[in-house]
Amino acid sequence: LLLLQGIRIPTLGSFEVVPTRIQVGEEVVTVQSPVFHLARNIVGVHGLVDDKDYLPGNKELEPLKYSTVAAVASVSRQKVGACIEGTTSLLSRCLGKGENVALVLRHVG
Repeated sequence: LLLLQGIRIPTLGSFEVVPTRIQVGEEVVTVQSPVFHLARNIVGVHGLVDDKDYLPGNKELEPLKYSTVAAVASVSRQKVGACIEGTTSLLSRCLGKGENVALVLRHVG
């Protein structure tokens, strides 16, 4: 993610690394922070608030390459697709029921 600067997972959302300026003592330091934004389809279906200005410079995000993920995880491309669809479906159902949802992604950023 840090090398790509951003990636889009269709129907789920996007991840990107965003520079954030923080005050450290008397000095301002820029750090790279990983940020996740939920896909517009999920935001719209559940009436959530969407921050339309979240992409600095309106940059294009690269779509996730399922085949690359499959090769790294030693599973089929279909299994990667099914996992992402299942995660999206579960997240959408939980949001539809008004449940609090924590999407924890280890080793991102």
